[in-house]
Amino acid sequence: MAKYESQPSTPNVFIATFTQVAQRRELDGKGLVFVKSRSHPVKDIFTLCAVMVVLGSTIFPSVHALSPVTPVLTGLNFPVSLKFSPDGRIFFNEKNTGDIRIILQNGTLLPTPFATVSPIFNGGEAGLLGIALDPSFVSKGYVYVYFNYRDSQSYTHGHIRRYTAAGNVGTSPLDLFDVISSVPNSIYHNGGYIKFGPDGMLYAQVGEFHNDTRAQETSSTDGKMLRMSPDGSVPNDNPIPGSRVYAWGIRNAFGFDFDPSNDRLIATEAGPSAHDEINIIVKGGNYGWPICSGICHNPSFIDPIVDLNPIVTPTGIAAVAPNTYYFGEWNTGDLMRLELAQNGSVNSTSQVYKQNGGIIAVEMASNGKLYFSSPDAIYSCDVTAPVPPTTNIAVISLEVLAIIVASAALVIVVFYYALRFRRTRTSNLLRPVKTLLLGVNPVPTRCAEIR
Repeated sequence: MAKYESQPSTPNVFIATFTQVAQRRELDGKGLVFVKSRSHPVKDIFTLCAVMVVLGSTIFPSVHALSPVTPVLTGLNFPVSLKFSPDGRIFFNEKNTGDIRIILQNGTLLPTPFATVSPIFNGGEAGLLGIALDPSFVSKGYVYVYFNYRDSQSYTHGHIRRYTAAGNVGTSPLDLFDVISSVPNSIYHNGGYIKFGPDGMLYAQVGEFHNDTRAQETSSTDGKMLRMSPDGSVPNDNPIPGSRVYAWGIRNAFGFDFDPSNDRLIATEAGPSAHDEINIIVKGGNYGWPICSGICHNPSFIDPIVDLNPIVTPTGIAAVAPNTYYFGEWNTGDLMRLELAQNGSVNSTSQVYKQNGGIIAVEMASNGKLYFSSPDAIYSCDVTAPVPPTTNIAVISLEVLAIIVASAALVIVVFYYALRFRRTRTSNLLRPVKTLLLGVNPVPTRCAEIR
């Protein structure tokens, strides 16, 4: 990853100033040049501190100067998932309201929702979750959403519905898929992320609704990566005949994407108290949950390519370049960069950006920018911009510390010489009296002798 470097002149100015002050003090200490009547020490120290204050943001670049991130829209209500239409509009879901919203090309949020899904159940992790646009959106106008609702027996359902866009309004709702939790009152592990693959099929993550044993049952759609035709039917080439199940052994997942350079399907998965995972999903793959969590070296299961400990709750993930991915973390607010080798092994992971509050959706747009969401905003990120290799908070702390130290030094110098001035003034006032009474000649105020 590219790094920001300070301009060579900046540290040189700082070092030169410091060196001049040090050399002058060294000469003074030897008695070579000592001028009482001029406040050269004050000027030197003041200059040094001023350089530190004024150039602090260059020596210690701040997050705002380095950040590749720009707010798109703030003051939102939990934008949990987003997609881009070919004409540049942003479609996104509000988890808790059930509203599907549209941001126009000029960045304006339409006041009227595209559609409102009702009823929805939004307790815990449930709500209006995933959104996907048909690959032929320009001609068909299909918008797909995944949401949760509760039936009369308090069972939580995961449901996929399709709308047809008439301009900025969703019409003709059509229900395509429904999955029901195995126990009532479930509010966790709903999955809900959906996206079309390069094969034109609709993929969907479904959690195990907090009943972990279902993840290993291939007759169930809980704890699975599903694959279905755009009309919700079962493709003939799925690994289990007559089933939408594409891969299984998945606990609770919040995001996935396809790498267009190699069609790799990469997905995040949240662990329990340990072992968050990033997995490469393959047809018919078993990812171990609940028998195996993290790297188990069990040939019956596919190990993750990244095993995150301590847990960070990875969320959305997006391919930004061949074998290069950005993913969000809910617990930390970090936007992370992951680089893989062609064979899928990890080359590096690094932090790109840190914000207050968790990151949810992470999506790459056709305009070459990455977009991600937080609980109240959507941001864009220039993935071509160089980024700092360390956390932004640490950089800010260094800058603030430098300014505080410089300011404190200034205050100390001012007080010191104010007191010294008072003493000198008092001494000068009393000198005629001392001379008259004691016959003491005043000490000359200028001396250029070498002792």
